[in-house]
Amino acid sequence: MVALAVAQVALFITLRGQQDVVVDGVVHGQALNLTVSLARLVDTYPPAESQRLADAFGSRQSCAYVSAAPPANHKMDASETRLAHLLAERLHQVEASQLQITIEPLAHSAHPCDRDVSASNLAEPDTSSGKPFRVVALAMHVPLKDGRWLTVRTAIDVPGLWNRAAILSFLFSSLAVAAVVVVVIRSQTSSLRELAIASERLGRGEIIPPLAVSGPAEVAATRQAFNTMQERLSQFLRDRLRLLASISHDLRTPLTTLRLKAEFIEDDVVREDLVKTIEELTLICEATLAFTRAEAVGEETKLVALDELVGDIVSEFRMAGSNVSAAPLPPTGYPCRPVALKRAVRNLVENATRYGSSARLRLDRSGDGILLSVEDDGPGIPEDQIEDAFKPFVRLEASRSTETGGIGLGLSIARNIIVAHGGSLVVFNRPSGGLRAEILLPNAA
Repeated sequence: MVALAVAQVALFITLRGQQDVVVDGVVHGQALNLTVSLARLVDTYPPAESQRLADAFGSRQSCAYVSAAPPANHKMDASETRLAHLLAERLHQVEASQLQITIEPLAHSAHPCDRDVSASNLAEPDTSSGKPFRVVALAMHVPLKDGRWLTVRTAIDVPGLWNRAAILSFLFSSLAVAAVVVVVIRSQTSSLRELAIASERLGRGEIIPPLAVSGPAEVAATRQAFNTMQERLSQFLRDRLRLLASISHDLRTPLTTLRLKAEFIEDDVVREDLVKTIEELTLICEATLAFTRAEAVGEETKLVALDELVGDIVSEFRMAGSNVSAAPLPPTGYPCRPVALKRAVRNLVENATRYGSSARLRLDRSGDGILLSVEDDGPGIPEDQIEDAFKPFVRLEASRSTETGGIGLGLSIARNIIVAHGGSLVVFNRPSGGLRAEILLPNAA
């Protein structure tokens, strides 16, 4: 927009300069014609008639007189020199160097005809149009054949640069061009805005349809690249989940075979220990299969009342006999994948009730998004092991038993789900004891 404004101003000044040249050409041409005609006429008449002829050529815009003394020596500038050459060309027998041309503000110029013509006889500029102007006096001194000098003075109204019509024209044209530019820019950037929204949704793990490849060539290429990237990412995730599911599924048969063979071991201690290990491996495979099946479903994003979702989880655990409570839940609508999000929250509550015997949930809205916290009164986690708790199949419970410590997927699955929603999950020890898990979901785009 700045470049557009500069271009408009430059164009305006150029056009105004051309207009001034035309106006000056017309006005100066009239003054030149008057001077040439009067000089030739005075040269052909007796000297006694010279002043009478000069007075006859006078008007409200000009006056003339003949004098014996030459004009005061004056160093002409470029404009005055140019006019001197133009006048010399028309007089034919006079060199430009013999002429004297002066251009000066009329207010600062002594009136040359005060002996015969009062200053009020010079025309006042027309101010009715409201156009800025400046009045100058153009004086041309021409030597006559008998050695005398003819002086012709003309009052000239020079239009100012910033007249009202020019300013209005400039403003209207600038507004029109600016409006067109704004419309074009908005139409061009709408595709980029759509691309930005789609990128945000993809980062939140949402399933989005391919973008229409439209707009300028560069934007269309970017949208096509986005579609290709999305398809490749989806294919990569599907392949990884399929591989994980295949491994877990293929382990079922060998584990079943091992379980059957273990039953024939005569040593009771060895048999029970081996069966327990096989059952643990089977449980891990089943959990992995359940996880991959849930991820493979590709749940759609829906607008969900989070307060109701949290309330349902609290009710489920209470019905199962767990000590779970929630602070008053404010109505909170949020676009999410409800089944996955519910699973993440349920995993946190399950950990809280398992290690802390109770769980307290709280839902708040902050400037950064929506904050869901789960607190317990358990022993907490050593500070140097908090990050390890999010690693798959890592169990921090001392017995390492699946009966008391699970298989170590709860926090890992919960964090993956929250991150897929564009949020974050952190866990830290409370100063008063126990653990606090915080889910921060970003504001919806």
